[in-house]
Amino acid sequence: MLAAAIADPFVESISNAGWFGPGTFTDHSNLDVLPALFCGGVFVICYLALRVRRELLQASGEALRARVAWLLPFIVTAQLGVLYTMETLEQAVVAGHVMGGTVWLGGPMWFSLCAHALVGITVAYGLARAASTCAHTTLRVIRRLRALATRALHAPAPLAMRGRGMAWICANSPVLCRIGNRAPPFMFA
Repeated sequence: MLAAAIADPFVESISNAGWFGPGTFTDHSNLDVLPALFCGGVFVICYLALRVRRELLQASGEALRARVAWLLPFIVTAQLGVLYTMETLEQAVVAGHVMGGTVWLGGPMWFSLCAHALVGITVAYGLARAASTCAHTTLRVIRRLRALATRALHAPAPLAMRGRGMAWICANSPVLCRIGNRAPPFMFA
């Protein structure tokens, strides 16, 4: 969702600027971008919560970005499905009907598919890195908070409280030395 919301305005702005000729490639609206960004953000937050939960339960250091290469075909396919859905709904709201054809791509097919795939791959690797970092950081913070809480529960008594009931008697002990009135001897006397 995030990749579709990022790539769609990019592709449509290039098409609207006339880079691909006089054809009708877009619906001249970006009404669908903010809801898609919001939904994508909600999914990222849910994923991070589940990832932290998994890390807490398993305490495994398996990184998601190692599996991203295997997931890329599914990610780009899902991205194009989201793009089709958000553009079709936008056309129905803005124009009152679906415009049909490949208007949902926002530009020529070859450019739109390449741009969406590139943005999808970049966002997937970026989110995998960010999710891994956030999950490990959150896990480290939770462990430190847990350590502070257990330390506070089992903390030793303060120094002022330790000596109650005990009498500290300091007796003078003789020191075997002689302190007199004489200066130290000269080296070559």
